[in-house]
Amino acid sequence: MTTRREFIKNAALASAGLAMGGISTKMNAASYNRVVGANKKVNLAHIGIGNRGWEIINDFDKTGLANVVALCDVDLGGEHTQKALAKFPNAKRFKDFREMFDKMGNEIEAVAIATPDFAHFPAVMLSMAEGKHVYVEKPLSRTFLESELIMKAAKKYPGVVTQMGNQGHSEANYFQFKAWKEAGIIKDVTAVTAHMNNPRRWHGWDTGIKKFPVAEPIPETLDWDTWLMARNYHDYNKDFHYGQWRCWYDFGMGALGDWGAHIIDTVH
Repeated sequence: MTTRREFIKNAALASAGLAMGGISTKMNAASYNRVVGANKKVNLAHIGIGNRGWEIINDFDKTGLANVVALCDVDLGGEHTQKALAKFPNAKRFKDFREMFDKMGNEIEAVAIATPDFAHFPAVMLSMAEGKHVYVEKPLSRTFLESELIMKAAKKYPGVVTQMGNQGHSEANYFQFKAWKEAGIIKDVTAVTAHMNNPRRWHGWDTGIKKFPVAEPIPETLDWDTWLMARNYHDYNKDFHYGQWRCWYDFGMGALGDWGAHIIDTVH
């Protein structure tokens, strides 16, 4: 697992024909700057720019290696997307990534995807087919089949640099655990118990719930049909939006997809 800085460097190298399949040539900072150019920036489009997407935007921006050319979100008028729009006023704006690629695909080299889990698969697959380097947040997809198809696509398009983002995999706890294992401090493990005790948005709900929430008026700023992406139609309700989609298996994977991807990652 590489950092976002390394991803964007690999994308720049790949665009220059010096990296294939997400594995860059071994270069130090000086040689990288000589080959790619100290001022070379990757033309980056962000798909999903609110909440977690906003955090990713800032992390990429801190590298100084990305030139944000497009911002895509189904709720461009929502309060949670305004910071990103204000930060990059010259970036072109879209509600649908398909329209974004149709209208300015030749201006985009890489994409960072931070949509809800169920919308990762369509965005990732189209981005790779368009020849764009892809950074996508964990979990990679909603189902095992989607993940298998994404991995096959990554092999089909070896010139595309790909990375799934998982903060914990790039932080100290991962490397500490790795050092302990290599030193033989942790060995002969036969079982692992993983749990989380952080409260989630839906933990106060009735555990005997038997139906989906009732329909509510769709916010005027939200393109609900595009938000649903490839999932079965559901009437809009606030309990599907702003992160609570994780608790409905039609959209998310509960705590397993939310925190399991972090807690189990190092052991895996």
